[in-house]
Amino acid sequence: MYDHLLGEVIEKLTSRAVIRCGGVGYEVRISLESAGALKVGAVCQVFTILHVVDGTPSLLGFATRAERELAKKLLSVGGIGPSIALALLSVFAPHDLAHAIARGDTGALKSVKGVGQKTAERLCLELRDAMVKLDLPTTDAGGRPLPSQSADDAIQALVTLGYSEKDARDKVEKVRRRADAPSAGDTESLVKAVLQM
Repeated sequence: MYDHLLGEVIEKLTSRAVIRCGGVGYEVRISLESAGALKVGAVCQVFTILHVVDGTPSLLGFATRAERELAKKLLSVGGIGPSIALALLSVFAPHDLAHAIARGDTGALKSVKGVGQKTAERLCLELRDAMVKLDLPTTDAGGRPLPSQSADDAIQALVTLGYSEKDARDKVEKVRRRADAPSAGDTESLVKAVLQM
């Protein structure tokens, strides 16, 4: 129902944020990973999942599409609700969590509050193949962390300007691998650099 929210971050705690969009404040539950990417007073894009339990809706928010896709996979496993999914994403970076599940590291998964042996085994059993197929960013060839949010924003801007998503993604990655690549959080510079190619 809701793909994303684009608005000002009004309030941020470790597990929740309020995003004001069009005069309405939306409360979203977030992971520590996403909390680190949100800045109070800044306009941010938050990718969302509407989760309904016993008729009570809640919005889950994620700083990147990749983190949201991983959360959707986690929520598809029986016994995994929003609290456990967000706890997993708070303890592990998305790539590290996918890697732990793919290699069947139940010991690492059990270190998260609320995840017991059976739940850890179920996660590994049901999601192992899906984790291998997920394309989660870690670092680029230069060893710099991928700034997923700014890269995603630059790709969306280029798509709006008429580029295909694949072409936009390829060009953004090419710009980011250059020695004179724009700074990690500078979406505008990424877009300008692609347009000057």
